[in-house]
Amino acid sequence: MRGQPWKTGGISTPHFIYETAVAYSDVGPDQRLTHQGLLRILQEAASVASDEVGFGLKDIPRNGVHWILSGWRLELKSRPYWRTDLRVETWPRALEGFASDRSFLVFAGEEPVARADSRWILVSAGTGRPVRVTDAVRDAYRSHMDGLELFDGKPIPHNGGTPEGTPVAFETTVGRRDIDTNHHVNNLHYLDYAVEALPEEVYQSLPATVEVAFRRQILLGTPIRCLYSLTEDGKHQVEIQSETDEKAVHHAFVWFY
Repeated sequence: MRGQPWKTGGISTPHFIYETAVAYSDVGPDQRLTHQGLLRILQEAASVASDEVGFGLKDIPRNGVHWILSGWRLELKSRPYWRTDLRVETWPRALEGFASDRSFLVFAGEEPVARADSRWILVSAGTGRPVRVTDAVRDAYRSHMDGLELFDGKPIPHNGGTPEGTPVAFETTVGRRDIDTNHHVNNLHYLDYAVEALPEEVYQSLPATVEVAFRRQILLGTPIRCLYSLTEDGKHQVEIQSETDEKAVHHAFVWFY
């Protein structure tokens, strides 16, 4: 299995299997799966996988902890049509310190559709601060653990930089529609904001890979701005910012390449 990250379908693995189909909300004007749709599916798969081992939404009052996202890397290999049946394989690769690294493979039948990595931080439900992964958490996820890496050990970026003087490409104010169960902007909407900031020619031919580094939560009513730039290595970068006391607050960086 190692070295063949697109070929685990049909092979016995410890991976959690989540079966779904491409929903209408997951497709673009061409009726094919979008990056936003893929991210929704992966978020749901991860949430259900955690729920199955006793660390889902309903378990927060008992456990006193929950997971928040630190970063994503998505590679959309093909874009299936609406109502295509999908199989998502997901597994935690590591549970160390305050974090868990979780990977995903997505198939339509035997055809590979996408692969992804994510990093999650365990936080206290009472304080919102990171807490260390305990033996109880490790034991809960042990049956799904797999060290299989999909991107040759390449870490998800955790920060970026925007050239001084970069103009604002998109602005909005966070509304109720954007807020999730953690009372801040759901990670799906960061990608929505970033897509709005892309030049039309980039949007019309989106690259296969998207990376997102979450830096700071965004709360209801926050006016945000998105700054688009092209990095030295050719990535289309969008930084999501707000402003407090005339100082920029860096909420996230999104890269398309």
